[in-house]
Amino acid sequence: MARHDEFKRFDLKTRNKLRAILSVKDNNTIKDLAKLRSTLGKGQLEALETILNSSALSRAARKSIPFPKKPPFSDSLYIHRDTNLDELLSFIEASSHTHKTQLKQLAISLQKIDTLYADKDLAACRDCIVETRDKNGWSHALLRRIILVRENLGQDCVDEHIEKLVLQAGIKGEVVSSLIHAYARDQNILMIKRSILNIADRGSINRYTRTLSKLTVKPLATSAQDLGNYLREVLKCSLIDALILAKYNSHLFRMSDFPVIAEIAQSLGKPELFEPLAATYDCTESYGEYAFFKQSSAWLEYEPVRKYRILTDSYYDASSEQTGALHAELEQTLQGWVGDTTPHELVDSSQFTKHSYPVLAKLELSGAVTRSAIFNYWLTESKGQIGFEKEDLLTLMGLTRDLARTVPIKGVRTAAKLAKDELVKLILLLLLAKRSKNELDSFLLRKILENIAFKYHDGSLVKLVKSYEKSHPYVSEYIYDIATEDFLAKLTKLAPHRSDIPEIRASLHEWMASFANDEYFLQRARAVRIDHQINRVRNEIDDHRIYVDPSRFSSWIEDEMMIELSSALTATGSGKKGVSVTCDETIITMVMTQSYNAFCSNGVFGIASYIGRRIRHGTFHGHVYSSVINSIEKSDKYKSLLANSQFLKKWNSWKEVYNNAIEKIISDRLHVYSKTKPLGLLTPETNNPSKQEVMAAAVANISNSFAETTSTTDLIPVIIDYCWRLAELDLIVLIRYLKAQQTPLKNEKFLNEELVPAAAAVNSRLADSFRRELELSIDRRLSTMLGWFKRPSIVAPQASVSLIFAATVAEVQDTIPDFDPQSVDESKEEIELVGGFYHLIYDSLAIVVRNAAQYADQSCPLRRKFEIVPGKEKRLIIELCSTIKPTDDPAEVSADIEMRKRVSFQDANSYDKKSGISKLLLLESNRKDFELNQYAVVGNEVHARLIYVLEH
Repeated sequence: MARHDEFKRFDLKTRNKLRAILSVKDNNTIKDLAKLRSTLGKGQLEALETILNSSALSRAARKSIPFPKKPPFSDSLYIHRDTNLDELLSFIEASSHTHKTQLKQLAISLQKIDTLYADKDLAACRDCIVETRDKNGWSHALLRRIILVRENLGQDCVDEHIEKLVLQAGIKGEVVSSLIHAYARDQNILMIKRSILNIADRGSINRYTRTLSKLTVKPLATSAQDLGNYLREVLKCSLIDALILAKYNSHLFRMSDFPVIAEIAQSLGKPELFEPLAATYDCTESYGEYAFFKQSSAWLEYEPVRKYRILTDSYYDASSEQTGALHAELEQTLQGWVGDTTPHELVDSSQFTKHSYPVLAKLELSGAVTRSAIFNYWLTESKGQIGFEKEDLLTLMGLTRDLARTVPIKGVRTAAKLAKDELVKLILLLLLAKRSKNELDSFLLRKILENIAFKYHDGSLVKLVKSYEKSHPYVSEYIYDIATEDFLAKLTKLAPHRSDIPEIRASLHEWMASFANDEYFLQRARAVRIDHQINRVRNEIDDHRIYVDPSRFSSWIEDEMMIELSSALTATGSGKKGVSVTCDETIITMVMTQSYNAFCSNGVFGIASYIGRRIRHGTFHGHVYSSVINSIEKSDKYKSLLANSQFLKKWNSWKEVYNNAIEKIISDRLHVYSKTKPLGLLTPETNNPSKQEVMAAAVANISNSFAETTSTTDLIPVIIDYCWRLAELDLIVLIRYLKAQQTPLKNEKFLNEELVPAAAAVNSRLADSFRRELELSIDRRLSTMLGWFKRPSIVAPQASVSLIFAATVAEVQDTIPDFDPQSVDESKEEIELVGGFYHLIYDSLAIVVRNAAQYADQSCPLRRKFEIVPGKEKRLIIELCSTIKPTDDPAEVSADIEMRKRVSFQDANSYDKKSGISKLLLLESNRKDFELNQYAVVGNEVHARLIYVLEH
């Protein structure tokens, strides 16, 4: 279809807008096109893409520049070159011939930069980068070296000249920010790679920056056509970048057909310089090779880097479930690189790869990346039919990394089936646990865990973990990671009662605290036990009707959102330690908005999936209709009524109306709102005031967390927590709707005017009983069902302050059974809290309650008041007043309290156990959001006033 025909697919207004955008030479072209694109339907998007990819010139389009003087790292509307690979290479050949002298100078300059870097003269290296940019323009190859120097200046070192270069390049853009995060020492390269490869495809609007971002983590093209597409975009950046990419993928064309490309390629990446560059990484620690792998794209023109990355990019990769078939030439190179290395050689202390680069061999020997890649290579090539000696495999597990993210699923599954040793089978199934979504794999893992636990460890998962701690610690860590509450809930033999689940998880946290020597895990154990205590008081059985799979949602965030989030959090140079951190709240808000949309609407892991499978297509109709009707019709009590034809006719009419009403709720209301389901009660939108308040708190929390850690690693749980908080606002609406259906569902007019009179004609007393039982059954069923539409307590429950107080009282009563606070509640409202924050309230409140139980007059009530005070910072104020025993002197009690407030509290946890003012003071010193405002004697009472700063 001709270009003018494509224009006809738009309405007149859109057509004029598009013509205006394409006719004005303006820097906002892409921005304007993106805005227009967001308003178009599928067919119009196809038409727009055809127009933008047509060869017809527009004033808004620009030509690519071989040596750009301005940073070329943002999207722009370039003239489209619709050519195949041979034609494109011919164009690059001609351009290279024209600029041959400058290209050779640039190759020498890059070599000089690398030499200075290898000599660790970073200041001179930086000056050479600036000189190269001034003479030969910007390129992605130069940008990679800028970020390389920036990241390796040293802890807390900042070079203002380098920072200026990074800002000029566009630190907010995807190309620069993705490169920063790929090279950052505290970032997981697998997560960054997945994020980059999953940057949203908006066609011509962002094809250029998506391709440049990919260059860092996936420089290998999969086919000649793929290379053509790749080169077409990279050429827009600079001519040298196109030549480097062509050299890297020279297996896909005959280099001899393009002599100038071959000549320039030969001058790029001198082989003798590779070893000194590799030597800049520490071969005495395991992180050395990992850092080299992450940053090796700085030197894509070096042949040893290419050979190294054929293995690692293909087999140390979490972006796809299975490695695709490699080109025959690459396969041959890979076989020569790996050779016939055996599992035993891989765990030995001598070089296990077959190349001739001793410095790289030392890095591989001390590191884990190559070992992990070779392990996955074996499993892929053998399709799992490979034998492992038990001891070699056990040792190898301690010398690899990220296998749970990278193993080939089919190969590991086959290897697990063939494994005869229990421990080998357990390890392989543990590797599959996070990677595979197949329920059978999870079932087999649970089965072998239970078998081993009962066979050797008295049916205790914690004892099993402890038994491997010294000999095979990685096995213990794998089990700890996989044994979440959700996983434990399915271990019916190891955790036969629901109360066993939190206790096992808490005990595992305590084990990890001891194993890792990290008190953070003790806090997590405490949090799990607090949640259990609250649920015990609540007496609530959580059967997870509404649920979101956290592991799948986490993977989605890593794939779809992490680059945008990383970009927002690197906006002012936070990729380097010591640089002040501020965050782009607009982008973080966008990330939260899109995450919440997926949280609600995703058909695989979202709430929509669980409403569909568990409620709409599962238990809703059976619970509200079948259970009610069957209990009535199967009751001997009403046989005489159901035997009456007049009553039966009315009963069938009532049932039909009742069934239709339920079906209407299921078909119209139990959905996530969309254009096709406009009556859906769950709304993925976040534009109402209540949700905006939660969104603002989420953005602030994400920003604060990043400011503290300068890492995005721990932000996913924060995003999940706030998605639940947003969802709860919709779930409240859904619950209110269901409550409002109690009367309409009963069809009371028909019930009282026709059905009951028909029953009364048979037996008036039985008619009354029938009506009461029917209405009561519906009420009970609906009431039970309201609990289905609440945040699962296993995720992180919400709890009222009064419930938290009751839970602390119950905990104290476990050790002081006679304690009866006879509480007098002076609160004006019920206050609900969500997320982990209420753990702080529980801990501090428990101390005051325990003190009251131990020292107060138990014949007098424990007065309490809970109040929220609005202001710039919303605050929760808790006041507890207990009466001093008649046998105690208030002055002495006061003196004792004041003395305890003055003593050192830094080691309070070691001597105060579960009670004590010192522990409250320690808590106050550790938390900015908690204040012990008062703990003093007033008259014959002890008054405690605790203040908490709430997020929203």
